Amino acid sequence: MTTTKAKAPFSSLSPWWRTGVLIAMIVGFSVLIGMTVSAYQVAPPIPDQVVDLNGATIFTGDDIRTGQAVFLKYGLMENGTIWGHGAYLGPDFSAEYLHTLGVDASAALAQQSYGKTPEALVPAERARGGGAGGESAQRESL
Repeated sequence: MTTTKAKAPFSSLSPWWRTGVLIAMIVGFSVLIGMTVSAYQVAPPIPDQVVDLNGATIFTGDDIRTGQAVFLKYGLMENGTIWGHGAYLGPDFSAEYLHTLGVDASAALAQQSYGKTPEALVPAERARGGGAGGESAQRESL
């Protein structure tokens, strides 16, 4: 009877597999480090202030940095999409913006069409488009 020794599971691998993995890791991490350095070097400057045509300040550099701090505090850089998963991690600014845009558009249309606020419109005026959604827009704003 001949007995054969069972080979170790990794002994059938090429001796170059460790070298290949090491090279792949070095190249991969080098690319990641290079991209990170590049991102910081070509980052856009933060202005001291942004003004409108009349010279009134709209927002300042401190406002931008405060917004960035909120973004970092709640880990929003890890959200799947701006319109989706970020609401689970922090304030959902996209929904707030869309709501504000809808309310402002409704007010502008009501003022332009009837010279009234959206709340002052009667249902018939809302149905003709003066209130831009009327009751349904108010019902959805929780």
